[in-house]
Amino acid sequence: MKPPEFLKKSPPLKSPKKEGWEERGARVLLGNYSREPLVFEKGRGSYLFDPSGVAYLDFLGGIAIHVLGHCHPGITHAIQKQAQRMVHVSNLYYNPAVVDLAELLVEKTFADKVFFSNSGTEAIEAAIKLARRYGASSGRYEMISMEGSFHGRTLGAMTLTGQAKVREGFGPLPPGFLYAPFNDFDKIRASRTANTVAVIVEPVQGEIGVIPAETDFLQKLRRWTQEEDILLILDEIQTGLGRTGTLFAYEQYEIVPDILVSSKALGGGLPLGALLTSERLSKFLPPGTHGSTFGGNPVACAAGAALVRALFAEDFLPERVRSMSSYLWDGLMALKNRYPSLIREIRGKGFMIGCVVSVSAKKIKDLFREERVLVNATGPADDVIRILPPLSITYDETDDFLSVAEKIFSSLPVEKS
Repeated sequence: MKPPEFLKKSPPLKSPKKEGWEERGARVLLGNYSREPLVFEKGRGSYLFDPSGVAYLDFLGGIAIHVLGHCHPGITHAIQKQAQRMVHVSNLYYNPAVVDLAELLVEKTFADKVFFSNSGTEAIEAAIKLARRYGASSGRYEMISMEGSFHGRTLGAMTLTGQAKVREGFGPLPPGFLYAPFNDFDKIRASRTANTVAVIVEPVQGEIGVIPAETDFLQKLRRWTQEEDILLILDEIQTGLGRTGTLFAYEQYEIVPDILVSSKALGGGLPLGALLTSERLSKFLPPGTHGSTFGGNPVACAAGAALVRALFAEDFLPERVRSMSSYLWDGLMALKNRYPSLIREIRGKGFMIGCVVSVSAKKIKDLFREERVLVNATGPADDVIRILPPLSITYDETDDFLSVAEKIFSSLPVEKS
């Protein structure tokens, strides 16, 4: 049969006149995001470029996605190479890219087994299901999460999230989710019921204002959950892949979780999530109990493997991340000492930093944008500047950022003591 010659008869698509990408996007994209008035066409290293070629220093990195900056040569090459070989094959078969990344994660972490998903929220769903299957024989299904936590926006992950504003208007919500104060071991222990099967914690709460877990808290929690046969799940979606100074943050707390959830940076800029666990627990998700059509996409896994290898082969972990993050922290602390009434606290770990301010964080974020530097405003009281630079930043780029920060804070009215 002769194929239809539709291309010859179809008129070319016409673009609306005198409309930029912002106007066109606002007209056709769902309005569930508060987008900045910016359009970017290209990225390279620590910079993004608008359509006119104007460079912006990116200290947000797609919210912790680009740990090695934009278009890292090794990751870009891996994506191109895999895309030429095979883009998708389904999980009915093995493929080298998926096995390669899984082997790397098993080699570098506590885990024996890896499940790949499309995203962090989907990996959280897998963790919820694994925990419930683990507790099924004893009738346990409840999970305790931390107040202020953020675990995703699918129904289960959203219900697990410890922020009422995220869940508002989406009820009725699934049962079996309890919330306890972050960094308060005694309150968590008191929240436990006969049905409790798991506790989930972020080593650093990013979305609520970059608040790190205390070492004593996590170590007590680990000992107690082991004694009580309760699973400890770590949500390392934002803290993972070198962001805090080690491949995953749990290493710094000297604990080993039962389940770890990873995403964001894992795919080297492509969508990818993962659940890491032990051989023992992996048996609770046998064939037919869980899946993901695109999970473990070969191109995303090839990018992820290139990223993990680059983190170690190019000496980002541990030395370069430690030295460069210390340089940035020293500069921020010096800034805090000069403007104590404006900067109340610098907190976080490694390259996951929260700058707690006494004025509107959104206003300061906008001032950074006017200086062509990208940061994020967060915190329940609009009081935290979230800083997530690439691990690959240079001394000059760090100095440029600190120079802009100095200019902004020196321009703000100082509160008299």
